[in-house]
Amino acid sequence: MVFEQHYLPRGYSQTFSVKGFHFSPGIHYVGALDPGGSLRRIYEGLGVANDLEFFELDPDGDDRVFVGDDRFDIPKGKEHFRDRLIERFPSEADGITRYFDLVTRMIDEMGYATPIHSVREAVSVLRHARTLLRHGTRPLSDFLDDCTHHPMVRAILSIQAGDHGMAPGRAPTALHAGLQGYYFDGGCYPRAGGHHIADTLVAHIRAHRGEVHLRTDVAAILVEQGEVLGVRLADGREVRAPLVISNADPGVTWGRLVAPEHQGHRLRRRVRHLRFSISTLSLFMAVDMDLRAAGIDSGNIWFSRTPDIDAVYGLADLHHLTGQEVVPGLFFNATTLKDPTMRRDGLHTVEAMTVASVAPFEPWLDTPRGQRPAEYYQLKADLTERILDAVECFLPGLRDRVVMHTLGTPLSNVHYLHATDGGIYGTEKTVGNLGPFSFPTETHIRGLYQCGASIIAPGINGVTHSGLRTAAAALGCEPDELLTATGQSLRIYPAEHPEAWPDHLR
Repeated sequence: MVFEQHYLPRGYSQTFSVKGFHFSPGIHYVGALDPGGSLRRIYEGLGVANDLEFFELDPDGDDRVFVGDDRFDIPKGKEHFRDRLIERFPSEADGITRYFDLVTRMIDEMGYATPIHSVREAVSVLRHARTLLRHGTRPLSDFLDDCTHHPMVRAILSIQAGDHGMAPGRAPTALHAGLQGYYFDGGCYPRAGGHHIADTLVAHIRAHRGEVHLRTDVAAILVEQGEVLGVRLADGREVRAPLVISNADPGVTWGRLVAPEHQGHRLRRRVRHLRFSISTLSLFMAVDMDLRAAGIDSGNIWFSRTPDIDAVYGLADLHHLTGQEVVPGLFFNATTLKDPTMRRDGLHTVEAMTVASVAPFEPWLDTPRGQRPAEYYQLKADLTERILDAVECFLPGLRDRVVMHTLGTPLSNVHYLHATDGGIYGTEKTVGNLGPFSFPTETHIRGLYQCGASIIAPGINGVTHSGLRTAAAALGCEPDELLTATGQSLRIYPAEHPEAWPDHLR
């Protein structure tokens, strides 16, 4: 039985509709789907791949970097990325090569970064993960100092930090290396939006006699004598079960669902001092504009006004917003170009997102959605204009072609997702919340497990792997033993080449 408090069963992978336009706030591209990719292997091994379809983003630039008036397109393939950087910045060739060599080594060594239970395991980590131990805990900016001081090269190599939510001056290099490695082989977009993945999983849960209950809030996880008994729902009903898995973030699981007397002093202290990831201001728009003629395609756009990518995160450090602040950078994508089958009427749905903190919105945290005071809606209107100011820097004329828009704030994440502090990536991904130091799949309470963005890594890749690992732990088997389906093949079509699509998509 799955209990979901929202009316959509999809978390951050949901797709919502406004006036007939569809938006997916959390899934913008999915990596590791090429043959041999880890996520593809999971989908095929679980037996859901035949029901999934994806569009591949432009392999010549699935991420496009705009810094001031400069631009660089990040292509599919680690070697292509490296070689394009060297061709563009030949004086930085040695440093660029060093960066990619060290990042590759760290990625290869990450399999050894697991909880250590014996001296033998500790020796194995010291022997097999030397590069990761030496560089992985360093801030990304510090690591880049060993490779290059060229402002634009540093910006290109660090601007994707938005995918894990940590500014380069604070992000552990291992976190960024893992994220880049995940997208080295390009990215894909689920057909019809992020909900396609979640809906497929829900269908398979129900086909296997499972139940998915929507609009069903869990009020408490029931524990007695160190063992889980089940859950109590918000309406007072109790559902007994020997296994309970929480996909809520630790602030909800341990801050609200499990009573303090069942936690222990160290866990309570950790949760009390826990920091959660950045949140977002997300502007969802429908536009009547020829985006391709304006130079936009299926690739994502990362925009920063300056090469100082840390400055992009300055907005999230503010505890008060007037609505007149300059937006220093953002992420932009056109979902109707990632999946051109979504609309055929010439209108496009686009999303522009910048980082934020819940702090400026806390005065309205306890006010009902739709009934907040006028100053809240005025701030949203002003912030919408500031985000449009930033978009106009690389896509002039868009403001005048907007036919519908709505702005999501950190309060949207709190309301719809019960995300602590509106965080989009669970816990803040400092060294103390990564790898062997992250929250464990198996808790100290017998029968209680946890999964999600705070367990292994943020994003759909980390969350999916955490779900697989948690299921294996709960069932007392290895993850590979759950990937036994055969006859499965993921379908991926090129977003930029409709002539290669099958007939049912044309």
